[in-house]
Amino acid sequence: MLVDYSDDEQEIIDNKPKSILVNPEVDCSHLVKKKEEEKALELSKTYNFLGQKKNHLTGNVESIYYNDAVFEEQFHKFNVYGFAVDPNERNRRVIACNQKQEQLSSLMKEGYDVDAADPLFSKNVLAGMHKEDKLKQQELKSNRVKANDPSKGEFMGPWAGQQDEQFENIQMNEEQQQLLDQLEEQRKQKIDESKKQEENFVPYMEQHVSQTEQFGGRQFIAPPPELKYVDHTCYIPKRCIQTFHGHTKGVQVCKFFPKFGHLMLSGSLDNKIKMWDIIGNKQCVRTYYGHQGALRDLNFSNDGRTFLSAAYDKKILVWDTEYGKVTQTINLQHFPYCVRLNPDPAKQHSFLLGSSDKRIKQFDIRSGQQTLVYDEHLQAINTITYFNQNRKFVSSSDDKKLFIWEFGIPVVIKHISDPEMHAVTATAVNPSGLNWVGQQSNNLIIVYDTKAGNFRMNRKKNFKGHVSAGYACGVTFSADGQFLASGDSEGRVFFWDWKTAKSYRTIQAHDNVCIGVEWHPIEPSKVVTCGWDGVLKLWD
Repeated sequence: MLVDYSDDEQEIIDNKPKSILVNPEVDCSHLVKKKEEEKALELSKTYNFLGQKKNHLTGNVESIYYNDAVFEEQFHKFNVYGFAVDPNERNRRVIACNQKQEQLSSLMKEGYDVDAADPLFSKNVLAGMHKEDKLKQQELKSNRVKANDPSKGEFMGPWAGQQDEQFENIQMNEEQQQLLDQLEEQRKQKIDESKKQEENFVPYMEQHVSQTEQFGGRQFIAPPPELKYVDHTCYIPKRCIQTFHGHTKGVQVCKFFPKFGHLMLSGSLDNKIKMWDIIGNKQCVRTYYGHQGALRDLNFSNDGRTFLSAAYDKKILVWDTEYGKVTQTINLQHFPYCVRLNPDPAKQHSFLLGSSDKRIKQFDIRSGQQTLVYDEHLQAINTITYFNQNRKFVSSSDDKKLFIWEFGIPVVIKHISDPEMHAVTATAVNPSGLNWVGQQSNNLIIVYDTKAGNFRMNRKKNFKGHVSAGYACGVTFSADGQFLASGDSEGRVFFWDWKTAKSYRTIQAHDNVCIGVEWHPIEPSKVVTCGWDGVLKLWD
């Protein structure tokens, strides 16, 4: 029966809400649960093969034998032809009969030689090679020169050429040959010129400030009268008070003048050594030109009148600090990595050199001759540090070992090696002389006790938090031994409390690697840092 509604009635019917009204007094939760169970059953039948039960939260976990050779074969087959064997044994038949069979028939139509009776594609990749490619390969194999007899030295094997193969000897014309000869002559001339420049180069010193104006007529290395060495309490610096510009490349090492610290040496990758005034005008006062390679290490004598410089030009220069002259030149055959004068006042004429030839060599400054060789390490020497009133020294190397030596006796008296140990790249000794610290290549600073001449690891103290792996970032103690500081590869400087090993402060000092840190010997809170961004900074 059809009913005709007026326009107003039809509009009311269309605007009537089409929601289902539910009686709140009736419990319908069992209907919801039943619906969810039905959906779960459908999903399990869809995603689980043959309706097997789940043994994992997200599906089924099965143990499948993994073979490297089979995996490589199927991996390359998939990359070349776009299909491979399903590793699941139970699903092989279903997949092979449905999807794979269609791919197989399409490949056969395109001309590929594939065995249609093998739906699992168990043959290797060559079985699915295109007919044309297969014929080409057979033709090349048949035309190959015979392998001949291997006993007569004529065996060629798979490297034999083709029978009809001909080689064309490419010969250069006269113009090309002349051009090659000219380039070779230019290369030889450049090498000869560089050698002559090195041989004719004479080390010299450039004075930037008048000595009368700067030092009032006194000696250049003499400290100011008001500067006296006294025991004091040190503090961690807070801000940068001076930035020293002058080097054109990264600064590798910086050293304060002994005891007073009114002057500072810096060695850079631009082959220059600069002397800076720290107490006065805070500027560069001298530049020492003596090396033809990047600076690696510097070392002052006890009184500061002499300093040593080692560089990658395989030379060690002995400088007179006051007059800026080279008093001794020692030529080496390997790269020097560290150089250390003996701090004993009676042995200031002797120094130790650690180089890339795995040896520690002892030299006499007076004669410039080598006197002893300490040969036990297996790789390049990184550091040399004196302890026990300078009667002994410890050496570290890239072979991840520490050797204890007695000065003047080339026999190891203690050998320290551990599977967990890494190469030590920088070291320092506590001002009390009772502790030795080493910067390891695993972003960790280790501590050894040196009481009574012993050398034992202190496992209770580990200083970490910085990133120094791959770089020989220096470490230093405050003058009172209360704090330990270190640079890192991200340009930061870390300060730790020595007793608790707690990190007190971190300063972003440089834009590149902070390779060196030195605490002022007298000023309680002054620290100098140098980095590969080419600047030095004074902090207070």
